Formats: sequence, structure tokens, C-alpha cells
Amino acid sequence: MTPLFRFRLLPLCGLILAGLAGLATLPAHATNGTMPHGYGIASQGMGGASIALPQDAVAAANNPSGMALLGQQLEVGLAVVLPKPSATFGGTDFDGGGLKAIPVPEFGYVRPLDDQQSVGLSVYGNGVATKYRQSISGGAGSANDGANLTQVIFSPTYALKLSPTQAVGVSLDLAYQRFRVNGVPDVNGVEGQGYESSTGAGLKLGWTGEVLPGVSLGAMYASRIRMGKLKAYSALLADGGQFDVPERYGLGLAVRAPAGLTFAADVMRVNWGDIASLGNALTNPQPGFGWRNQTIVRAGVAWDVQPQWTLRAGYSHGTQIVSSDNTTLNYLAPVTPQEHLTLGATWKLDARQSLSLAYARALGTTVHGTGPSTGVDVRMSQNWLAAAWSRAW
Repeated sequence: MTPLFRFRLLPLCGLILAGLAGLATLPAHATNGTMPHGYGIASQGMGGASIALPQDAVAAANNPSGMALLGQQLEVGLAVVLPKPSATFGGTDFDGGGLKAIPVPEFGYVRPLDDQQSVGLSVYGNGVATKYRQSISGGAGSANDGANLTQVIFSPTYALKLSPTQAVGVSLDLAYQRFRVNGVPDVNGVEGQGYESSTGAGLKLGWTGEVLPGVSLGAMYASRIRMGKLKAYSALLADGGQFDVPERYGLGLAVRAPAGLTFAADVMRVNWGDIASLGNALTNPQPGFGWRNQTIVRAGVAWDVQPQWTLRAGYSHGTQIVSSDNTTLNYLAPVTPQEHLTLGATWKLDARQSLSLAYARALGTTVHGTGPSTGVDVRMSQNWLAAAWSRAW
């Protein structure tokens, strides 16, 4: 087989560091490339729609300006991902579901400094994980092919209200990643390199504004996070072990209607193809996954049924990342689903505390190999269950 790739937060520091230490060791399994369908439990229940609708202290992951519109609050959340990846090689099916349930925590805190300024921290994760029960590539060192990528992003944020209805924000995106591949030899015939890690940084900008009574728009831009090279995989990944977090940008709309209804929609672009390890074609001298840039459309509705209860539903659709002539390596990361159906709810426990829940179903999609990948089909579906506790002051 071809080788894989020829402020005022100090009182909470102890809690934050403990949570981050745990988060950095956990795998994630996403379906919009290495990213989940949304950040923040409330937005996950609305198909991920969030750019113009900040709902919780993880809002800086979606649009840093939203932190200026929330007031002081803390949120701790946990998702459990139940993935079902698989692949077919020459008519033989292989099950990539050796990882049954994958925990994905998240954390957020925001605090106003005065009537206009707020600071905060959102912590969230990306990643993909597969573990096959067989050796597919023929590597000698492992009977269980698979891959594990975990990316944790820390977004310390400053947000400013320009007026009661307009806000801007900026986040410094600090990232840590761990990477491992089993059962796939590099160009030197070496495999079993174990976990390797690196760090990097990027910048995120955002704006949110009410343009008509009850109608808000939002815009965000997140730069490419340039990560340090994964040195143990310098002969496996393109560009000597480079594996960056891609650039993304988007626009959002939120409409607050009568009867307690809120509608939200986003359009977002993620430039996966700009990362050589992800975008290089199978036939490239430094082959990659052959991922294409992706456009994601997501929409959701929230209904305040009672003062204590909010119900949510949503849908998202993304263009297909995996191209049919590059399926061969994508058995390690079969991020083929294009559609998500979601449900969510928030229960206000009292005047300050609430509990939010979300469920998402990533509909199964198969990409059939063509050209140099003829005979290799990859597929994946997923269930996503999440809960978060939040407290406001």
C-alpha cells in the first residue's frame, strides 16, 4: 500500500487547568472534517448555528464578539460520541469502531469588566479517531490499524460593545494537538512511532450586531492555526510532519420572533484543502487524504416553551470533503457524513443555574473509490449526546 503521507480569571485557574489536563488526553471524533458540527451544547442542539446567536460561555469558539453580550457566566459540558466508521477494500469489509464511546469535554467562562468590555475563555476540541480490529495496510507492527488526532483549542477573548446592540471581539487561539497512527509504515518502512504532540497559535475576529428590531447578523474569521511539526511523523505526514488547523470564516443570521421563537442560520467555509497533509492527493509525491475545501450551511430553531424550558432543533449540510479518487487513505479518517439532524433543550434549575442537553445524528454516507482508489469505499455515521451545566451571576 502507498505510505500514508510521503484577566480576571485567576480565581478559576485551578478548575481550568484541571479540566484542560483531562481534555488534552481525550480523543474526539468529528464529522465536518476534524471539527464537530457545532461548539457549545446549546448551539449543537440547533444544528451548530451560532455565529449571530451567542448562547453560552463557549461562544468565542464560534464568534468572539458574542462574549460581550452574555454577562458573567460559567459553563462545563461533556459530549459522548458514538461513531460507526468502516471501510471496504476489494470487497472485504473492515469495522473501524474499536473505539465505542468517545468523551469530548468543553469549558467556557466570561466576565464583564464594565458596561462595555468583557473577557473570557472558551476551551473546545477537534479530532478524529479510528481503531480497526484488523491490519488493513499490511504493516508488521500492529494488528489494529487506526489513527487518533486530538486538538484542544484555548481561546482567551476580549470583546467590546460598540453600542447596546453592536459588539466586536478578538480571540487568541492557542492549540495543542496529539497524533498517532497505528499499522501504517512511513516512507522509510517505520511504523509504531507512538504519540507525538505540537502546539500552535492563530487569531479569531468577530462582529455581532442587531440590524433591525429582533434581527441580528454576525461575521467571524478564524485564521489558520500554524502548528509545530509532528517530528516523529516527519516521514509520514507532508511537509515534514506539518498538521495545521485550517482557516475558516462565516456569516450568521438570528431572528427573534413572537411566541418565544428564535431562528438562526449560518454559512461557513473551512479550507481543509490548504493543509498539505489533508489536501494533497493520493498521487502526490507527499500523499495526503485529498480533502477538499468545505462549505457548511446550518440552521436551527429555539422555542421558549415556558420560562424554565427551551426546546431546540436543527439541521446542517456540508459539501463532501472526501473525493472519490482519494478514498484509499481515508479509512483512517472516514469523515464522510454531510448531514446532521439535531435536538436540544435547556432546563433552568433556578434563577442562576441551568442544564442543557443536545443530541445529533450524523447520517451515514459512503464514498465509493474511483481511479487510483478503485475498490476502496469508506463510510461513517455517528450519534452525539451532550450535556452542560452553566451558572450565571
